[in-house]
Amino acid sequence: MLIIKKRTIVIVILTFLCTVIHAQDMLQGTVMEYNDKKQLTPVVGAVLQWENSSVGTVTDINGTFKIEKIGESNQLIVRYFTYQNDTIFIQKDQKELEVVLLKAHQLNEISVEATRQGSYISVKPILTTVLSADGLRKAACCNLSESFDNTVAVDVEYADAVTGAKQISMLGLAGIYNQILLENTPFIRLLSHQFGLSFVPGVWMEAISIAKGTSSVTNGYEGMTGQINIDYKKPEKNQERFFLNLFTNSMGKGEINLNTRIKIKEHLSTMFLLHTEGQFAKLDLNRDSFLDLPLNYQVNAMNRWDYDKPGKFEGRTLVSYLWEDRVGGQKNFSPRRRDETVYGLRIRTDKFNVITKNGFLLPGHHESIGTILSFTYHQNLSYFGLKDYNAKQLSGYANILYSNRYGKSERHKFTAGGSFQVDILNENMLHVTDDISRIKSEYIEMVPGIFTEYSYSIDEKFVLMGGLRFDYNFYYNMLFWTPRLHLKWVPYRDGAIRLSAGKGYRTAHVLVENMSLLINNRTFIFPSELKPEEAYNGGVSFVQSFDMKGGKSKFSVDYFYTTFVNQMIIDLDRSPQRVYVYHLNDKMNKGKSYSHSFQAELTLYPLKRFELIMAYRFNDVWQTTGEDLQPKALMSPHKALLNISYATKFEKWKFNLTVQYNSSMRFPNTQNNPEPYRLPKQSPDYFIVNAQITKKYKTLEIYLGGENLLNYKQKNPILSADNPFGDYFDASMLYAPITGIMGYVGINWKFF
Repeated sequence: MLIIKKRTIVIVILTFLCTVIHAQDMLQGTVMEYNDKKQLTPVVGAVLQWENSSVGTVTDINGTFKIEKIGESNQLIVRYFTYQNDTIFIQKDQKELEVVLLKAHQLNEISVEATRQGSYISVKPILTTVLSADGLRKAACCNLSESFDNTVAVDVEYADAVTGAKQISMLGLAGIYNQILLENTPFIRLLSHQFGLSFVPGVWMEAISIAKGTSSVTNGYEGMTGQINIDYKKPEKNQERFFLNLFTNSMGKGEINLNTRIKIKEHLSTMFLLHTEGQFAKLDLNRDSFLDLPLNYQVNAMNRWDYDKPGKFEGRTLVSYLWEDRVGGQKNFSPRRRDETVYGLRIRTDKFNVITKNGFLLPGHHESIGTILSFTYHQNLSYFGLKDYNAKQLSGYANILYSNRYGKSERHKFTAGGSFQVDILNENMLHVTDDISRIKSEYIEMVPGIFTEYSYSIDEKFVLMGGLRFDYNFYYNMLFWTPRLHLKWVPYRDGAIRLSAGKGYRTAHVLVENMSLLINNRTFIFPSELKPEEAYNGGVSFVQSFDMKGGKSKFSVDYFYTTFVNQMIIDLDRSPQRVYVYHLNDKMNKGKSYSHSFQAELTLYPLKRFELIMAYRFNDVWQTTGEDLQPKALMSPHKALLNISYATKFEKWKFNLTVQYNSSMRFPNTQNNPEPYRLPKQSPDYFIVNAQITKKYKTLEIYLGGENLLNYKQKNPILSADNPFGDYFDASMLYAPITGIMGYVGINWKFF
């Protein structure tokens, strides 16, 4: 046994040494594209990767790259969002390469028909899956909440049976522990938690990056379980001068989306994006007197400007405004008349957001300074039955980063900077019953921070990245220290191993993050003082790529563990008439909270334009509630997915079928209710089937699809629906859809 262990150690050491020695043979160059004036401009963020290998790199702000040559492959794949994947043959003695991407999806003036991948794993040291624009178009994808149907990494479910809000979870934990960014800027926070996913139109998105585990310290101290980064369409890269989308479904919803791109002058372009939607039909398919979907009207507009001066600086500024009016409750409710005889709710939202990002090149070859500034105004005016909840948020964010590479082979990268986050949140809740109760709070949180991050890489075959940041929270008078470590090792050409470990903090806001519980007639029991949440997360993953007739296939497996030092517990188990809010390990609760998450995924391309995805994930999440350590309520431990996609030549026809399995989950304890208002301990398991067909013309796409084709619906999703002002009314016990089969049709018209 000792001899075998020694041999294993020797093999690992020799493999690593061979990696270092072989890293000396390099290929370097640039990736460029033509702008509207037929002038070459650098492509930032293009991915270059050897065929049948996990060795790859990404172009920098100047469009330059450097990648190690490997003996196993001489075919270099170039991948960028707005182009098809293309492959270049590299000569044995070739040291430099200039790549020019053309609008007709050409490379070096040779037209290539390539398979468009709906998703792929980034070459970054952090395990990151990128959902491309082609992957997003596999389904209707009206907004961000509907963009994860073809992955098991992110779970999406309705928060309740009345408001229509959808929420996500990762690694079995609520989406509040996952950081959601818009082009690397904190975006969905505080008041946006409840409905923010529906504030991101699907046709605005160019790609979504899903990173598991703790992220880079440059993005802040939050993001305990992962990070979702949204990339919007960009005027300098997007080829659509005009884009129109029309959508409607069988539930009475309609959408209009309009995008325009304008080139003002050289190195200055702008884009206008408009989204409007409405839920016009009153539906009560289960006949419980409540609308299955609230009436909803939304207008969302954005204007972005992209500008640069080659070799000096580049920047992007986004300005957006959103208005929404959401009305739900019993079918005969009218917002013009509000009383104790008919239950209704209304949520009015105004949100204004500005983001500006600017990068400045310094004399060093890879030396730069970047700045990010953002401002958010968000107002929520709402009522739920006899409860009024009004809130206003003002948030400001600033981040400055210095970055440079050092060493003969530029294997050392150093990043340092500072950030400042300020949040002003005013909340006012009034509950009119026999006794009038009021909750009013004025919350001001200021958090300055500094950070540094160092990475050592051997040409993307071995990357070690460590970071540390310190943030001082003036609200809690507390210092947050956040260490994080990531490692990526490519032991052979088509395999990659990643390790990650780190710590995270976040501030909990009970009412903002649990607005769906305001629908019920539960009484909130709050702790005497609030504390920040704190957790550790660690994970390991393995990705194996292999070649098939239709393209590069992959198998991936990962495991992540999260444990809380302190967590804000929302306890629905102690009493069905109350919401107990307390901290982990305080006077009311001496317990634990942790999560084990395992996922395996196989993506196959057995034929050209044919994609097969099979995935399974298991979440084992435990939390002490009701004085017992028990599985987290309303969380499905097992989930499986099958996705089949096929496109004819030139993608004139595209077909997509998705089957999801969701296992049984635990209900919160309702045994103290009268028998008609009790739930079983476990929910049933169920399947969801979605399908879509797309017909493509030169400038027009027509798509037709259906969701929940097996017509599975949760029976009696609202407890005590016949007495919504009684003690037992509860609309938050949702485990499955409450609407049945939904058909939809839409068109995309593009003018280049």
